[in-house]
Amino acid sequence: MIKYPFKVYQTENEGHIFWIAKSGYLKGCVGQGDNIEEALAELEENEKAWLETAKEVGIAIPEISVERFEDYSGKMTLRLAPFVHMQAAMFAQREGISLNQYISNAVVSQNAIMNL
Repeated sequence: MIKYPFKVYQTENEGHIFWIAKSGYLKGCVGQGDNIEEALAELEENEKAWLETAKEVGIAIPEISVERFEDYSGKMTLRLAPFVHMQAAMFAQREGISLNQYISNAVVSQNAIMNL
C-alpha cells in the first residue's frame, strides 16, 4: 500500500504513451507503466525501497501531513465591476439560466482547467 500522497499523469516520449505515478513527498520516487495499475505498483515498490534506503543512510523521512477541509455552505458574496455584472446577467439570460447558475458554471469550468 502506498503511504504518501502521489500524483498520476499520462505522458509521451518518442511516440510511446505511458503513465507516471510520482510521490508528492519522497524526492525522486516515481513509478511508470503502460497503464495506471503498473505505474502505481512500481511506485509502491519504489516507495518501500526509498524508505528502507533512507533509514539505512540516515535521510530524514518526511511526516505525512493530513489535509483538513473546512465545511463550506455553498453560499458566498461576490463583488464584480458593474459592467462585468451586466455582461454576466446578459449571458445568463441568453443561455436561459439564472445568474447564479451562470456564475456557478463559470467557477466549475475554471476549476476544471486548474486541475489539469
